[in-house]
Amino acid sequence: MKSKLRKSQLLTSFGVGAIVEIDDQSLIGMDISEWPSGVTSKKFRIDSIPRLQKILKKQYFISPPAASSEIYDTGNDKYSLPYRRFPGWLECRKCGSLRNYRNLHNIKFENLKCLKCKAKSKFLSPIRFIYSGDNGYLNDIWWNGLLHAGETSGCTSDELTKKTIPGRGGGLFAIEISCDSCGVKKNLQEIKGLIRLQQPIACQPWQEVRGAKVENKNHQPFQQRSATSLYQPLIASALDLSGSKYEDDLVEDLDEYLSDHDSIIEARHTLAQFKKLGIKDKDAEKKLITNAAEKINRDKPYDMQEISVEAVSKVITQDLEEIAPEEEVNLYDINLESLKISEYQLLSEKGRQKFKNYDGERYEVSDKSLSKYISSITKIRRLREVRVLTGYTRHFYPTIHSVNSSNKVYSWLPGYEVYGEGIFINFNKKSIGDWVKKNSKSINERLQRMQERQEETASNLPYPSARFVLLHTFSHLLIKQLCFESGYDSASIKEKLYVEEGSNDMAGVLIYTADGDTEGSLGGLVRMGDEERLMHSVESMLNSAKWCSSDPTCMEIGSPGTRGLNNAACHACALISETSCAYMNALLDRALVVGSEKIGINGFFDLT
Repeated sequence: MKSKLRKSQLLTSFGVGAIVEIDDQSLIGMDISEWPSGVTSKKFRIDSIPRLQKILKKQYFISPPAASSEIYDTGNDKYSLPYRRFPGWLECRKCGSLRNYRNLHNIKFENLKCLKCKAKSKFLSPIRFIYSGDNGYLNDIWWNGLLHAGETSGCTSDELTKKTIPGRGGGLFAIEISCDSCGVKKNLQEIKGLIRLQQPIACQPWQEVRGAKVENKNHQPFQQRSATSLYQPLIASALDLSGSKYEDDLVEDLDEYLSDHDSIIEARHTLAQFKKLGIKDKDAEKKLITNAAEKINRDKPYDMQEISVEAVSKVITQDLEEIAPEEEVNLYDINLESLKISEYQLLSEKGRQKFKNYDGERYEVSDKSLSKYISSITKIRRLREVRVLTGYTRHFYPTIHSVNSSNKVYSWLPGYEVYGEGIFINFNKKSIGDWVKKNSKSINERLQRMQERQEETASNLPYPSARFVLLHTFSHLLIKQLCFESGYDSASIKEKLYVEEGSNDMAGVLIYTADGDTEGSLGGLVRMGDEERLMHSVESMLNSAKWCSSDPTCMEIGSPGTRGLNNAACHACALISETSCAYMNALLDRALVVGSEKIGINGFFDLT
């Protein structure tokens, strides 16, 4: 079976650990230790960002092939990413048999036949339910074991039949599974009640070496494989600030050529090892750099001038020398928010700032009715962003699973680059502070439930402070408004929040487009950054946000949504496409933006 996926899908929705449903079949993405060596070749390496490389302790990022990539359930192609058949239990729509095909993974799906009636593969479908423990590991449900649990026959046959019983409705109670050997029958509701008898195993479905058994505390391990909560990718992203004082960039003229050269990577690795072991040998270091320069000059394009040893030395001995492949970053210790500090500083720079992959112009808001809330606007004609898949979580539990489950440490991570345009809105931080101080009681009461829920769910999301929820909700409302005015659909516009209090005081929202090529900027969004147009958009947005078709329920009772981490936010007012939101449509409250007399809270904006 073959099917093509977009590059962004390979690293987000259908990335490592995600379940992919294609042509009525269900597959799960295997981690990078299972990827073929071909996908890490030079042609798939992307122009990385030193700030991002440094914090993730990686020497480079690779962008898996998209248009030419084909998904196989065996993954035996040089450039195809491996996906494993999951779940292993398939049901036959012709005879109703339910069998475990786990041991038939190496057989292409089109060659499979029903083990009972020999029907062709087109009649075989994956069972709809899987086992998902609170540890974040997925497994097949132990169907034959749970079916025979509590029975005295001693039968352990895995030759089962699944059928729907008429007259029982459309729930689990109506679906019955029986054993072909002993005849025992149970409906899915009964099997669901026995699911705790299954002992989860600490490994993912594609891992052949089974790990230790783990304790299951999950109240609901019986899950549908299509549940959206089964997979949340963890994406580390950074804007390309190359050429500015805020980016510790490589040598600008040679970056594109030298950064991808094997000699540079090898030399950096060796020097990093010298440093790690405390070896100080100037002659060896000099010889290493000289040899690298000779190899680079032998390989350089004919029209490129001779590259000096000094230039090579500068690239090799930069800050990245601290990064060694033997070092693996602790995913729990990564502070991705620190990457935003330099971005916020550049986005807030006065006048026009134009570099290799950034072109933005800031202006102060002159309209007095708007400047009370928004201090400045930056119109960004061009930007480049690199996104890297670092891991994933399941069911909103804090356990982070790496994209690499092996003991081998890799010097790369999968990622992709996007280009676009945007508007950066810098809020008046003093006005936010005054608003919070003046309305602290009503705001705190409003946020208390959200904060308690976050603690209960051990969420990896930011702390729901008043400033964060305000800016996040504003971003969603404005994105929905701009969709009507800019010519972009909602899935094409994304957000990036810059929120922090204290020494790195930040209060900004970046709304931008992001496409996988240099044509990602059509100009429609930048045009909306003109003060007159933006003022009109904000006014229209606020007027629309005052009323929701789900009110008064939405505003007064709330629409908790995912994890219960929302207040006044539903699909009719503040929710946007999940691919556009940086925080999974959580931590939203329309009341903090526009206020409500009925619930006794003053919103931040009052343009009357």
